Amino acid sequence: MSPTDLSALSHLSSAPSKTALAAILNRTVLYLPMQSPYPPPPVSAILSSFSLNANQQESLYLALRRFTSAVLAQHTPTSDTTGFVREILASHASGLDPKLVDLLSTVTPSLASPWRESAMQNKVSPPSLTTIDWRVSLPRSATNSSVTSGATLLLNLGVKDGEAEKKVPLELDKAGVDSLLDSLKKIKDQLNKVV
Repeated sequence: MSPTDLSALSHLSSAPSKTALAAILNRTVLYLPMQSPYPPPPVSAILSSFSLNANQQESLYLALRRFTSAVLAQHTPTSDTTGFVREILASHASGLDPKLVDLLSTVTPSLASPWRESAMQNKVSPPSLTTIDWRVSLPRSATNSSVTSGATLLLNLGVKDGEAEKKVPLELDKAGVDSLLDSLKKIKDQLNKVV
């Protein structure tokens, strides 16, 4: 986590209660699959009780996303979550209130197991490739109908991220196609060695 994130986390010291702190951590984890940098309404409702302006709420929400993601990535049933939380917060925490560090170190471990179970049930996963559409574009001369040099590949990749599916268009010349195919061949060779 960056010093900016840790500075934003210092706003948690204005949490009205330990329950409100746990609630904001839980709500942040619930909305991790969303890509928006802005707090969703349920999170904003809790943050409004912290007496923060809109910019402070946004920076705190982003910092909480990074913090809870780091905890989720490191937490296992046998891991020392308390030590890990302290390590994250101590990395740049010269200005972070020691009472807040203690509070996060006691609240977060009790929440980490349910977060991990929820993530496993909701199958939070990276984006996946769903479709590939392609065509070759042959540029033609404006004065006659002859084909000019420089054919390009127009590639549309369908990518599913959570519930949303989007198209990613690419345009590649022959050198780009050769580079892509070389890279894919290397990936295939590495996968074949593992399997």
